[in-house]
Amino acid sequence: MPEDIQEIGRQGAAMLKRWLEATTYIELPFDAYNNKIDCMVETFGGQKQFDLVGYMVAGEKTPVYVESKRYTSASGQYKEFNKFLSIAYSHTAREQDKFGTNRKSSYFWVTFHPFNLENWSKLETLDHMKKALGEHTEHLGGHAIDDDLAAQVSSRIAVLVFNPKQESWTLTRAELELIRPTLARKVATL
Repeated sequence: MPEDIQEIGRQGAAMLKRWLEATTYIELPFDAYNNKIDCMVETFGGQKQFDLVGYMVAGEKTPVYVESKRYTSASGQYKEFNKFLSIAYSHTAREQDKFGTNRKSSYFWVTFHPFNLENWSKLETLDHMKKALGEHTEHLGGHAIDDDLAAQVSSRIAVLVFNPKQESWTLTRAELELIRPTLARKVATL
């Protein structure tokens, strides 16, 4: 990958990390540029990498996997999104197969440019998940699609669009650290 493209991706992931963490619901301590191993997941199609990895700080503290797309146009993004869906499903199915359960992970596709607007409202649906799995059977490793599991995973997909102007409206790291104790989202549970 050319260095300038990698740098654009790194900067985009850093922006999205700050933005998503400023929601106060998510922490993303790992990024593919500095913590490659921590951003790898097992799928039936082998190991795959996400751009950002962390967890929800409230509730069950479930894992969060983020794919960051700092695109300036929609071209090619829909195809990549469908691949992302198949990887999300395969990662969850692999956990289910290996451990008899899965961690109820959330998968975020965060783009700087919207895509496939004619189907935008359907991108997070079970039908779309099944379509993506049909296009990317290499991530199934010969396993049949489990409709119930596909429904669970599709319900935990989030497609977000980020405008760089949002950065100026986001809490800074210092502001975030000041309010976190008041919100008490990170209360330990045992």
